[in-house]
Amino acid sequence: MSIALQSLMVAVLCLCASFARAAESPAGGEVVADNPVELQPLQQLSATRDKPLFSAARRPPAKPVAPVARQEPPPPPPPPPSVVVLGIVSENGDGHAAIRAASKGDKVLRVRTGDDVSGWKVERIEPRRLVLKQGERSVDFALFTGAAKPPKPAERPIRQTKTAAPTN
Repeated sequence: MSIALQSLMVAVLCLCASFARAAESPAGGEVVADNPVELQPLQQLSATRDKPLFSAARRPPAKPVAPVARQEPPPPPPPPPSVVVLGIVSENGDGHAAIRAASKGDKVLRVRTGDDVSGWKVERIEPRRLVLKQGERSVDFALFTGAAKPPKPAERPIRQTKTAAPTN
């Protein structure tokens, strides 16, 4: 390449650079800064003076705490029905029970396995026991729930012995 061509290229580059600078500078004498903070007055930039960046007291803002939903405890399960077993009959392996449920009044009911008694299902009928089930809960009712009275001891006859009468 010739020296004349090289000097022409340098002149074009200088001319382009001056046009670029003229295009960047605003009209009317405004000052343009590369950093926008540079244009702020120093009195407005007091946060770093008031809370130095590397101070132990400077902490990030607390994270917002989401309100905890208060959970109500589940309602207590319903009590088992009040049932009195009056009798149990077993016919060919199939049992029936005669019961009196408080919810049905004083009416005597005859129930089988699978029947409903005040929302409870009859699960089993055994020779002296009725089992009702509701979900995972079950309750047993015995045929003779009264406390058995202890047998009375046999009375022994009082033994009388004859004593000899005194003789004179």
